Amino acid sequence: MKTSLNSNIFAFVSALILALLWLPTQAEARPWSDKKLDKTILKIDHDLTRKKWASVISRSSKAIPQCIAKYSDQHKMCIVMLRNINHSYEETRRFNPNHEQIKSAYVLSSHVFGKTHSTTIKTRDYYYKYLIFTEDYRAAVPLVQEIIDIEEAGPNDDYRLMQRYNQLYALQGLVENWPAEEAALTVVLKLAKEVMGDDSEDVRAAAEALAHNYCIQNKFHEFFKLINAQNIEVPCFAKPKS
Repeated sequence: MKTSLNSNIFAFVSALILALLWLPTQAEARPWSDKKLDKTILKIDHDLTRKKWASVISRSSKAIPQCIAKYSDQHKMCIVMLRNINHSYEETRRFNPNHEQIKSAYVLSSHVFGKTHSTTIKTRDYYYKYLIFTEDYRAAVPLVQEIIDIEEAGPNDDYRLMQRYNQLYALQGLVENWPAEEAALTVVLKLAKEVMGDDSEDVRAAAEALAHNYCIQNKFHEFFKLINAQNIEVPCFAKPKS
């Protein structure tokens, strides 16, 4: 009987504790009125203008779930809120601790606004920086390739394009995708010759990197053809075939 009574008391206390913990959560989850959401958005815009980044982060953290619940995660207003919270973290030299918001802001913006929209550009840049910081180089490759595709489709700035292909070849090397690194380096070498001139240091650096790539892939015919054409000396550190 005593055991049964103790069990009942324990169950009652546990239920009471859970109820007390749940009450504030329920209150926070209560949907905001249109007026409150609109007022918060105006305050966030005001904070952005005054560069009050901590306030933007605080208000946005509360407003984003309300915006998504009221509309959807694909609503433009909600996506802009994601952009703003990430921008504020970046301004304070931090990454948003809610890492999913970093990726979502880019993915949703790209889908809703388009790949060349200013919001997509900002969210893609921030997502790219996060991927590099976390050394997720494989995931960063498509972002750089996307930028290259956009720039090649527009009025080409060959120097900027050369820098983009430099980024791409570096990432492909880090993930040891040697054929893809070779393809990127071939473009870097071509653009460097066109933009900087045959005798430039950029051409020499690209040729040396491409020569090392040929060695790794055991492409010795291409290796010797390249170093003879460019008149460079590159030791071959080819990896033996397994």
